Amino acid sequence: MTALVDKVKQIYKRAYELLFDGRDLWQQLLNIAVLIAIAGAFISAIISIALGNSPVAIAAFLLTTVFAILCLIMTLRQKDVIYAAVLFSVVANFILFPIMYFTSGGYHGGMPLWLLLSLVISWVVIRRNRILYAVYGLGLLFQCGCILYSEKHPEAVTMFSSEHAEAMDVIQSLVLVSLIFGIITKYKNIAYEKKQRELDEANAVLQQSNQRITMQAMYTLAKTIDAKDRYTNGHSMRVAKYSEMLAGRMGLSEDEVSEIRQMAMLHDIGKIGVPDEIINKKSTLSEDEYDVIKGHPLTGFNILAEMPEMNNIGTGARWHHERYDGTGYPDGLKGEEIPVSARIICVADAYDAMTSNRSYRKYIPQKIVKQELENGRGSQFDPKIADIMLEIMEEDPGYELREH
Repeated sequence: MTALVDKVKQIYKRAYELLFDGRDLWQQLLNIAVLIAIAGAFISAIISIALGNSPVAIAAFLLTTVFAILCLIMTLRQKDVIYAAVLFSVVANFILFPIMYFTSGGYHGGMPLWLLLSLVISWVVIRRNRILYAVYGLGLLFQCGCILYSEKHPEAVTMFSSEHAEAMDVIQSLVLVSLIFGIITKYKNIAYEKKQRELDEANAVLQQSNQRITMQAMYTLAKTIDAKDRYTNGHSMRVAKYSEMLAGRMGLSEDEVSEIRQMAMLHDIGKIGVPDEIINKKSTLSEDEYDVIKGHPLTGFNILAEMPEMNNIGTGARWHHERYDGTGYPDGLKGEEIPVSARIICVADAYDAMTSNRSYRKYIPQKIVKQELENGRGSQFDPKIADIMLEIMEEDPGYELREH
């Protein structure tokens, strides 16, 4: 039983994909109209056979079923859609409707419902095409003419002979109406779900695009920051790289590693507010000049605070100069009080400062850098993070991890 249900579901899914996926709204509505015609005509044929109606009426219903199936096949071929719509409207309005009308009790029978159905189908298949509009208008006039003619000439209409015909006709009408509304409601729900999926996909693409734009803006900002100091070119990107390595080895999640990389990339953004003559001064800074430099973490934090969509992006900028022993700035945080992202950037920043060329010296030899990291454990640096940096250095005997 389960296998049969699964098979039916597969057939339904395949049929839905064939009829609706990759087709515009008009083609989908046309397919719905044809499906309604197929089901309605076939049900009517079965009921007419049960009632013993006119063979001509039964043949007309069966012919409608076959013809609607043919139109459905044509609509599934993209280039034949317009032809199928025109042909379907012409035959339904001018051939099949009058046959069924005059052989199945006229307006005393179920034909008013067929009149409504044929008009609905004609309206559905119209796609701003003059021929289809003309077919719709002429079909409406023609059908009204059939009704007026049958009123003047009642002998032209074959009435039902079965005593149960009227009850069955009502049942037939209810079945057809339920069928129409059921298919339309089902289509509406499926269309809504499909539209929601498309919207979700579009939002995902937009989010990815925004992320790319944001990253590009961050790269540009990082280059702008580094450009202020001609002796630290590429510093922000290297600190971002080292921070990413440290965060990864600490077992942080992919999102956390990415966020720390972004923080590190912009950790020195506050230097935008520091005068160039102070940043590029070759001699020792005065106390006042050093105070200006020490203000860049808060400046950077305030700048990044204007980017609420980036969440904690300003964390690295504000606290990367805090020291593990509490003697850093700007807030004098100590130990675990310092956010882990800032502790990581602190180590990465110090490592790059020692392994980069400066105006007054070349990069420091790797052996001395190791000693400085060892000496700074527990005072300037988080001991665990410093140890991870030392492990990375042990794996780099050629000293490739530095400014080149």
